[in-house]
Amino acid sequence: MDTRGQISGQPAWDTWIDALVREQGSLATVAERLAAARGHQEEIASIERALRRLRVRSSLPGGVWGRRLLAVFGPPADIDARLRFMGSYHSRFVDLPTPLCTDLLRLWDRPPTLESRDGRAWLSLGWAVLALRERRWEEAAACFVRARRDARDPAARAELALGEAVLATRRDPLTMPPVLDEAETALREVEGVDHACLAARLAGQRAWVFNRRGEVALGEAQHLALPSGPEVPAFAVARRENGLAYARHRQGDPQRALTHARASVKAAGDAGHVRLRAMALLMVSRVAAGTPEGVEARQRAEAIAAMLVDPTLAQRAAGPSSGDGSNESEPERRGTE
Repeated sequence: MDTRGQISGQPAWDTWIDALVREQGSLATVAERLAAARGHQEEIASIERALRRLRVRSSLPGGVWGRRLLAVFGPPADIDARLRFMGSYHSRFVDLPTPLCTDLLRLWDRPPTLESRDGRAWLSLGWAVLALRERRWEEAAACFVRARRDARDPAARAELALGEAVLATRRDPLTMPPVLDEAETALREVEGVDHACLAARLAGQRAWVFNRRGEVALGEAQHLALPSGPEVPAFAVARRENGLAYARHRQGDPQRALTHARASVKAAGDAGHVRLRAMALLMVSRVAAGTPEGVEARQRAEAIAAMLVDPTLAQRAAGPSSGDGSNESEPERRGTE
């Protein structure tokens, strides 16, 4: 039976504390670190008792010791990974139907997550990504405002800046958003898969503005500068290939454009990036317009959009695409090329 304040499947205080105990080795070690952080104002045994009381608070506010615990430790590693998953546009969280994303975010949108600064930042970013998919621009902007108050992790700061740039280009498609410089700065502190995926998104956002200005070669250069090879994450590969497909198509090279577009479809599909695959299929439909392959590609993209209950993707699939698939705000401005 669920206890007071508990929703089934929700990460409650006992989950957080148990995870910290696994990481630190024992509850006594957790208590000792808390005592040291406070200059040993309280006895370790007293802190241990406070943590045991905190364990049974389910998803109610954690009070003084809940705030102290999260200030010292932040989210445990496995919980942090789940929060990052929900807050990152390049994760497969966006491959879930939007109603399911809403349900999952709601499960986490309460203590103890809301009492963690890092937790609040990633939750705000998760809600923002969902709002962008559902074309709720003002709500997305409000989520980014909340995220900016809490985001301190470099990956979260890069995610925030890229999201804010999407909204900026909706207002002014021809001006490179200055906030993209923030994303580039934050990226210097990000490593591994996140770095590659965020870098591909940054290149795509800059290329989008260049393309709107008619400076397609400059947009292509953004994607050509990205790394390629088997060690590159599939998301980054798909974004690179999609951007190159657009550039080749705009510059009158349909065969190479189609080769890049097909490569984008393959990379996205092989890694299970369903939404990204739909965007790549739309590029195939653009390059191969009027052919059986182009018609089939658009139909497949439409089916994916319907499955994901994704208004932004559905609008992209519903009409003749004019963008390079690198910016969620693109459907608002067909005909501005």
